[in-house]
Amino acid sequence: MWKTFFKTLNPSVLICVIVCGLHAFCMDMWLFHIEAPCNFFVACGKLFYGFDLSFVAAYIFYLMTVHYPDNRKKKTIYAASDFSSMAIVTNIEAIFIDMAKKQNQDIEYKNLDPEYITHILSSTLCSAPSTMSRFQRNNGRIEITPKNWLEYIRNKENLWRSFGANLRPLYPHLDSEYISALADIDQYNFSDPIIALVTVQTSLNKQDNASIAFSNGLEEFFIEMYIKSQALRKIVQKRRAIYGYISSDSSKP
Repeated sequence: MWKTFFKTLNPSVLICVIVCGLHAFCMDMWLFHIEAPCNFFVACGKLFYGFDLSFVAAYIFYLMTVHYPDNRKKKTIYAASDFSSMAIVTNIEAIFIDMAKKQNQDIEYKNLDPEYITHILSSTLCSAPSTMSRFQRNNGRIEITPKNWLEYIRNKENLWRSFGANLRPLYPHLDSEYISALADIDQYNFSDPIIALVTVQTSLNKQDNASIAFSNGLEEFFIEMYIKSQALRKIVQKRRAIYGYISSDSSKP
């Protein structure tokens, strides 16, 4: 907590306090012992000396009554929001990681970038079996069948939106940068336009769904969603570094 205390100090105000403290020390040690040419300089010296001590005292009072309690509160809030925020990020990243696995490519989130994502999407057919399965009853038996990628992205979007809904009660306590990153993801319509465009493409070109890949403009939705997720990841990691509420290893999905 003390690391957080010092990391979150305002550097400009801290410098002013240090200058005031040094000035008061110098006046008390040496300057007051120098004979002044008139009472005006004596009065000015006492005025600045009093201002120095008052500023330092006010700053110490602020640290103890405002800064320290506020940081303890923020640490609790950001720790509470951490799991849901990172769940949003990792579920978005998991789309591309799972698509790569289906193509026998093992990749981590650190290696993802727009170019690689475009390549993976161009090789992934919309109606091909995904890594997500469904349970269905067939003649009294429960069977497990894979969902296609269109159903997969719909389910993933519903999942990360449910985590986003869990974060809304915390919005009044989060900073504007954090809220903006969450809102960008929450307000972005992802799976609906992709499914609609695939349907239109199928009807206009009389293509079978099985032959349509996530390309020809569809990849733009995925890349935009990925960029938004990485913006949120950076914000979460920054808060972790400042408030120290979680180890660095926990930044991995």
